[in-house]
Amino acid sequence: MKAFTPKPYKLFNKIQNYEWGTKNEDAFIPKFIGTNAEPDIPYAELWIGAHPKSPSEIEIDAEHLPLDKIIESYCDEVLGSYVKNKFSGKFPFLLKVLSSAKALSIQLHPNKLQAVKLHTLDPKNYPDDNHKPEIAVAEESLIAIAGFRPVDEIIENLRALPELKFLTGGDLIEKILISKDEVENKELIKQLYRNIMIKAADKEKLSACIKNIVEILNNKSKLSLEEEQFIIQYKLFGEDVGLLSFFFFNIIKLEPGQAIYTGAGVPHAYIKGNIIECMANSDNVVRAGLTNKFKDVNTLLEIMRYDFSHYSIINASMKKDEVIYKTHAEEFEVSCFQKMKSFNKIFQTYNKPAVFLVAEGQLRVKWNLNNDLDELEFSKGESFLIPASLEEYEISASSDVKYYQVTIP
Repeated sequence: MKAFTPKPYKLFNKIQNYEWGTKNEDAFIPKFIGTNAEPDIPYAELWIGAHPKSPSEIEIDAEHLPLDKIIESYCDEVLGSYVKNKFSGKFPFLLKVLSSAKALSIQLHPNKLQAVKLHTLDPKNYPDDNHKPEIAVAEESLIAIAGFRPVDEIIENLRALPELKFLTGGDLIEKILISKDEVENKELIKQLYRNIMIKAADKEKLSACIKNIVEILNNKSKLSLEEEQFIIQYKLFGEDVGLLSFFFFNIIKLEPGQAIYTGAGVPHAYIKGNIIECMANSDNVVRAGLTNKFKDVNTLLEIMRYDFSHYSIINASMKKDEVIYKTHAEEFEVSCFQKMKSFNKIFQTYNKPAVFLVAEGQLRVKWNLNNDLDELEFSKGESFLIPASLEEYEISASSDVKYYQVTIP
């Protein structure tokens, strides 16, 4: 292999066909990348990065090579010394285009210490020893649940759901309903949620509980958003304990350009929508509902965070021209730009890599700025890597353009 050349590299990415992905005429990812959807194949995620499960490829010497292997050979050139040292020679983030037709599992992600422990004890179900903070940016829209609601909202739902006694018994719920102490109620609600998840192993009681809730909701003239989703997901998943989380977690509806960030221990599930997602380079997921995959209720309850607050929406004002999605993540920072065709800007890498993803229009990148031949153009659905060793480059637009940029803070 020749020496690594500091220039932009087009990324050739892989699709994950998980069963919850969109299909046929609703398949978002094929439309996004300009291909045809195969009949009845679910298109769930497009992975852009160097995760060993499904790494992107770049072309060197007319050969497509996986990015994780390229980094092993050219770590300094791709990552730069700062990123190489900080993230142990690994590409720190994984960018995705995600398209869900139905709910992903009720899940959360471990912190770094928990991830190492889980991977050591159960490498089959926890394939990474890394944490997985993540951001979801609505490309079209997203319905999701995330984090525990404020206590008063949960109590209001409990008043409307006496059917929960079929699963948990009525004593604990009664204590919550009569208590005036918020601190006490937080502890009682924690205990109630734990009881629900554990007692769901009694399929007969779980069935009675959910069937009674379904009957009540079917007789209501107007449903709330969480009640609507309860019925929709019941038709898809049947008597799954994950349905009850709709009454405990915040339900969120994102408009294009808005985002949510989920750190370690935050329970969440994407319900339906098309998003751009970025996370630390990990595939660790602790699941407990709305899934046929491996469930680990005990671990989920052990590491779950109970914040009891409304969930923060990033870019709630829906700014569009230039949005930087600030989070606590050290591995990535996502920005989204919508620019007119006259736009151009010179960037410095500061010895860190970056990834660009074109969402609309065409984006031109030029390097060796005194040489007009060193120029590439990327269209909607295409992505490219800027290695750390490329010190300076220029981005411009030959049409109105929308693109995402992922850098390392």
